[in-house]
Amino acid sequence: MAGSAFTFFHAKVSKSTFLRLYLDDFFVLLAWAIMLTTAIIWQIEGQVLYEMYAISEGKQPYTPDILPKFGKFMRFVAPLTILFYSGLWCVKFSFLAFFYRLGSKVKSHRIWWYVVLFCTVAVWMASVADIDYRCSFGGLEYTMTQCSNLYHVHFENRTFWANCAGDVVTDLMILSIPVLILWKTRITFTKKLVLLSVFSVTIIVMAIAIIRVVVNTSLDEPVDISWLYLWSFIEMGTAIIISCVASFRQLFVTSQNQHLFGKVAYHPPNNPLLNSMRNGYRRTQSGPGVEGDGSSQRSGTAPKILPLDLVHVRNEFDVESAPASRNHSREDPWN
Repeated sequence: MAGSAFTFFHAKVSKSTFLRLYLDDFFVLLAWAIMLTTAIIWQIEGQVLYEMYAISEGKQPYTPDILPKFGKFMRFVAPLTILFYSGLWCVKFSFLAFFYRLGSKVKSHRIWWYVVLFCTVAVWMASVADIDYRCSFGGLEYTMTQCSNLYHVHFENRTFWANCAGDVVTDLMILSIPVLILWKTRITFTKKLVLLSVFSVTIIVMAIAIIRVVVNTSLDEPVDISWLYLWSFIEMGTAIIISCVASFRQLFVTSQNQHLFGKVAYHPPNNPLLNSMRNGYRRTQSGPGVEGDGSSQRSGTAPKILPLDLVHVRNEFDVESAPASRNHSREDPWN
């Protein structure tokens, strides 16, 4: 419920602020849809687990239909696990897309972003690939006779620990991206601490990921599926809530608009094309004349040039100097 509220609130804030939804917003919505789908499947098919627990504790009599129900449920274990990892990784991709859109333009930072993206995708593929599909799709007989063997138990427990390590490591790598961006930015130290504190909230997700494995995993005992999925929902929901915190994006966007890399003194660029445009602008303010007519230029009042550091342009563009022969006709618009 909380995850749904945060998701819709985040979408509304993004839509009203930027008048559109970006790729990172769609990843958050996809993660929420996956979590909702997982919850619906669990509510429909997962009830047989509690019946099995009640029968094993003597609280409910055994019925012949319980085993077919359990076999049907086991066929959903692998798909539910895939949905869990996919939803969790959608949140990671949301952070990556967000940092790419508002991140540094430094080449080394971009290279590191692609390294983090590659590692994140690789860990997701490994987490999906090491699922014990045989115990999920092998049938009831195989599940009851083979999946409780020590070999399968050790295999599942090792994969849980390995996937947890990959989850935490990728979170740390993603967290390093804003740290690199803010490391040399020319903003106040207090603002740096505030921004880093907001980014560091993802540590909560890392802690829940570790708790999810520590609480449910014993080296020589099978995993309690009900507890495992409880903590899986907690981790996924927490990740979605953190990714939807409005102050996270708004604070970063505000800093980006207010010169994330600091306000510096304005120096007119020494560019022939820009100088030509500036001279043309001065001539339009002083009246028609010819190039080199110093009296007409000195007689007029110098125009007021608005400093470029007071102009905020959201779109980026490149200005290149063309050869002088190509721009000769533009240097003096009155001739």
